[in-house]
Amino acid sequence: MYQLFNLFQVIQLYPRENVLKNTLLVLIMVCLGFIGLSRLMSPNLFKIVFRDFWSSKFYNESFSNSEIISPAAHVLLSLNLFISLNICMIAVLQDSIELERLASRVFLMLFFFFLIQQASFRLSSFFLQNPGLRKNMSVITHQIWNFLGLVILLLALFILLNEQHSQIIKYIIYFALFLLPFTRIVKGLIYAKSNNYDWLYIILYLCTLEILPLVVLGKIFRELF
Repeated sequence: MYQLFNLFQVIQLYPRENVLKNTLLVLIMVCLGFIGLSRLMSPNLFKIVFRDFWSSKFYNESFSNSEIISPAAHVLLSLNLFISLNICMIAVLQDSIELERLASRVFLMLFFFFLIQQASFRLSSFFLQNPGLRKNMSVITHQIWNFLGLVILLLALFILLNEQHSQIIKYIIYFALFLLPFTRIVKGLIYAKSNNYDWLYIILYLCTLEILPLVVLGKIFRELF
């Protein structure tokens, strides 16, 4: 107990920015561990992730079993994306408010963003009684999350280790955040038109379950920060 007390006192002597930076670097190591485990499950992980992001093939045109990522690897890559986004947002906004409030607000905002991304197409599939919509949109979401999760992890590492270029990296992070919903909308439109969905239903879906929740989250985000 005495050693723990001494350790706590030593940590308090470090500048706040050093403690934060070291903590975020540890989280990056955790993310690298997730990616390493995912690659053990799927040896061609990086090739598949890159191919799927640019592919227009979805559930109905799925690849062979040797060319897909296992469900467990999908979970680990989704965790990597979530943690990497938290790291990036905390690194970008660390000077805006007190650290504990910042971490909790960023966590909640990203949690609700992920929840909306997973719930929107499932609600549509349920009300329309169309299981194909749920399956295909789930594949599209994983294709985007897996690839951008790797990109955002690299950005998280860059912004922590290249403070002299932090302003440039901030704009790249914001662009990557924009790509998360935008790419899903584009791929969703490709899927919808290839299956001859009526434009009225497509516009209703986009406005109510894709764009409107993002507008609300963005407004709350600006008020919080």
